[in-house]
Order: sequence, then structure tokens, then C-alpha cells
Amino acid sequence: MYTKASLYENRVHPKSSNKLQFSEISPMWSERLNQARDDISPFALMRSRWYHELTISSACVVGEAYGFSSSYVHKCKTCKELGMQFMYYFLIHSDSGIENAKLDFEDHWNKNHSEIKTENENKIKGDVNSHSQIQSCSLSLNS
Repeated sequence: MYTKASLYENRVHPKSSNKLQFSEISPMWSERLNQARDDISPFALMRSRWYHELTISSACVVGEAYGFSSSYVHKCKTCKELGMQFMYYFLIHSDSGIENAKLDFEDHWNKNHSEIKTENENKIKGDVNSHSQIQSCSLSLNS
């Protein structure tokens, strides 16, 4: 029998020297989406909290990539659409939809916005560390 994680391993692009992977573009959400897929019940309160964050443009997957900013909403139609896809697929518990959105976002980001990562890298690292600490605490409380 295959685990859910192994179903998606074939879809991941091998890392090239210049291209960022989804886990590097939005590290906090990469971890959360993997946890939601593998470890968190569809009815868990944590999923509701994360869905709420996906509805906030500065806190969602794309917002994280922009340094937890909503500036992309008016600057990039594709990023806005991808943010909506993540929200929708998370709501309907579509693992394949989320995986496709990850790959689409990764490709779009590397083609159009890779310079933003270097500008926001320090802010993102700091925010991820604080979000991870909060998340770890929340996960232990919900267990």
C-alpha cells in the first residue's frame, strides 16, 4: 500500500541550481499543507484556523512568498488566482489540487518573481520561526 506522500513524489521537479522549490518559496505553508495532508483530521480545529489564514491575502501561501504582504493582490493576477486555488483546494480537501497548485505556483514564481525572495528572505525566516513556534504549541495543545 502507498502512503499519501509517496503518491506525490513523482510530481516534484528535481531541484535545479537557480530554481526555488515550493518549500523555499513558502516554507511555513509548505509544512502546513504537508501536515494537513498527512497528519491532521479533516475535522480538526487546526484546519479551520489554517483555512481562515488562507482567506487573508497577507497570511496565505502567496502572501508568505511576498514577505507576508498582500501587495501581490493588485500587482499579479496569476498570484492572486493561485492564492484562491490554494484556499479552494484546502477547503474541499483536494490533495491533488493542492499539489498541482504548488507546482503551478513554483513555476510561476521562478519565471516571474524570483527576485522577491531575496528581498524578503530575512523577514520570511523570522516570521516562519515565530509561526513555527506558535504552530508547535498549537499542535501539542490539540493532541
